[in-house]
Amino acid sequence: MNKLPFIATLFMAGIIFNCLRELLNYSPALTHQVLVTGAVTSFGLAALVFIVSEIREHRRTRKEKGLRL
Repeated sequence: MNKLPFIATLFMAGIIFNCLRELLNYSPALTHQVLVTGAVTSFGLAALVFIVSEIREHRRTRKEKGLRL
């Protein structure tokens, strides 16, 4: 049971790669657009999570410093 998340991740990766392979056979330009859009979206979400976590950490440390005084 400990390997279930790993197996599920490999299964999903296989499905995604198969879809991309089929899309590449259909249209290389469309495949490029899909990959660029996915990369930009992933980068944007990662940046958003980083910014939100930094803001929360800053507020938490500021609140802890206020309680110690």
